[in-house]
Amino acid sequence: MLKLYLDNCCYSRIFDDLTQEKVNLEASAIETILRKHINKEVVIYKSMAIDYEISKINYENKRRQVEDLYDAMELIEIVYSQEIKQRAVELRKCNIKDMDSLHLAFAESKYIDYFITTDRLLINASKRANLKIKVINPIEFIMEVI
Repeated sequence: MLKLYLDNCCYSRIFDDLTQEKVNLEASAIETILRKHINKEVVIYKSMAIDYEISKINYENKRRQVEDLYDAMELIEIVYSQEIKQRAVELRKCNIKDMDSLHLAFAESKYIDYFITTDRLLINASKRANLKIKVINPIEFIMEVI
């Protein structure tokens, strides 16, 4: 079964302005991925890094919606470790932002198959790092894998 890690932006995307075509397509792709998890066709992992980022969403209504979705998904928790911390430090040296490095380190620690994000800068930065996982946009994931 495929193991996935969705970046915080994926959980938030569903509650963004869906009048923009790209945002709408990404939201639909993410909803498909979440349904696959509910139907036990894929497994989605979570981490304290996602918990933290969700807690920092500025708009209270959106934050509550994202929290409700995230909590309802019954995701598998990846426990923070020194190895994850060390890998995040290594990834930071590849010009990957602090939180993104931590997300990637969490995902690599469980040999995740696909790290899914809407963050184009992260996708591009990940191509320069020696990652053990594939970083991909949700639309591309649906087209390539599902």
